[in-house]
Amino acid sequence: MSVLLLLVSILCLIPVVLYLQFRWRHRHILATANKLPCPPAWPFIGNALFFVGDITSITKNIIIFTTQFKGLFSIWVGPVPVFVASDPSDVQIILNSSNTLEKDVVYNFLKPFIGNGLLTAPAVMWKKYRRLISPVLHPSNVEQYLSVFNDVSKDLVDKLACGTKEIEPTNDIFCTALDAVMSTVVARNQLSSQTKENVKYLLDWGGKMFIERLFKVWLHVDWIFNLLWGKEFEKAMKHYAACIDVFEQEWKDEENTRNSAPESNQSYGSEAFPGKSLLDVCFEYPPDGSDEHEWRDEVTTMIVGATDTVVAALSFLLVTLANYPEVQTKIQAEIHEVIGDSRGDLTLSDLNSLTYLGYAIMESMRLHGTFPVIVRRATRDTKLSVCTLPAGSRILIPLHAMGWHENQFPHPEKFMPERFAPDMQQESATKRHMYAFLPFSAGPRNCIGKTYAMMMMKTVMVHILRRFTVNTQVRLEDIEYELKVVMFSKTPLLLKFNPR
Repeated sequence: MSVLLLLVSILCLIPVVLYLQFRWRHRHILATANKLPCPPAWPFIGNALFFVGDITSITKNIIIFTTQFKGLFSIWVGPVPVFVASDPSDVQIILNSSNTLEKDVVYNFLKPFIGNGLLTAPAVMWKKYRRLISPVLHPSNVEQYLSVFNDVSKDLVDKLACGTKEIEPTNDIFCTALDAVMSTVVARNQLSSQTKENVKYLLDWGGKMFIERLFKVWLHVDWIFNLLWGKEFEKAMKHYAACIDVFEQEWKDEENTRNSAPESNQSYGSEAFPGKSLLDVCFEYPPDGSDEHEWRDEVTTMIVGATDTVVAALSFLLVTLANYPEVQTKIQAEIHEVIGDSRGDLTLSDLNSLTYLGYAIMESMRLHGTFPVIVRRATRDTKLSVCTLPAGSRILIPLHAMGWHENQFPHPEKFMPERFAPDMQQESATKRHMYAFLPFSAGPRNCIGKTYAMMMMKTVMVHILRRFTVNTQVRLEDIEYELKVVMFSKTPLLLKFNPR
């Protein structure tokens, strides 16, 4: 009996000792967090009740507390504090400081699929490969992709023209975005329908898994995650393996092509293609085994970045324009003024002249969010406006909520593309902070594909709006959001594309 009592006592003491050890090791972080405002929290579990339920419920709660609280505050994921910074001045410090270049450990949850790509890599590795990949997505190189953007956009509008009823175009837009990135940045060839389905499944499942593990602290423990999600994870890995087989075969085919005909290294299909692709960089800088990096990690990262972001942004923009027909008409008038009645390919000059369309894209991303949150880790003490965050602090930047701050965006619930006109930004009662809205993040570790995404989205929208007027019965206030890595809509975004 005494032995059993001793064992029970030891088992009870172990979690107490571990908890006290945690409190002591992170005492400076905990002391700072306790001085800041936070949503209603419970002992030990913190704000965990906010994150119980499905993705839609979690998303709704995140939007509520990140828009209600301003400046710097904390949330508690179990006993662990996360500092939430939404003041533009603080965000500017965080995104530009060498102290906060590291991504938070939660990005490790994505590594089974994208390894140490630019999104998840440690800062030292990220610096090396960002420098190597930057020429691929430099504006002067992205300009070379315009012919591909025109081709995939024409294919998309041909598909939309076949429908006579309301449709949800998300899947067609996804295929368009995937065809574009595969034919430009990543490789030479488009993917089969089955491989596209595999990629779509992985993006959907991986995004949900990431948010679940990010905010449900018990899923941070690998054995608990494997117990609850093990079968789904195995299924996802089968889809992943099928995709990787296709990409590696593409790689081998490309290597054979280069070895047999070196002069074809810079060709796209059967026509000259002067643009530089990720494959060009991969073959120029083959792996040397000096770090834990594989080029296929960058391939999967590029696919994630160039599909989900574009799909979500265009889907929300189309349903928003259908709710604001006066804005849609104004964009169509601008397109006619710049291009006339032409149904031909767009030029770079055309895209640069479509400024109001650019404002509408930015305003839609502000209204709905694209990358809703990013999470960084402080490697050294970092001084912000109201306090100094100790080394080891976890910092969440709510990009979506920042676009809803009334002091920067009066009447944030309204869709007003004019907000992004340079004169409007300067003439506002309080001059808008340059870090008030960051759809592509900012600082040295910003989104490398901003130019690619904006050029792609503008091209697709022009091809759609000069062929169709978009209508819908979906009201913006009825949309239920679903946070993955990117913000999506759980509500079907049914649209009617009426020929003009």
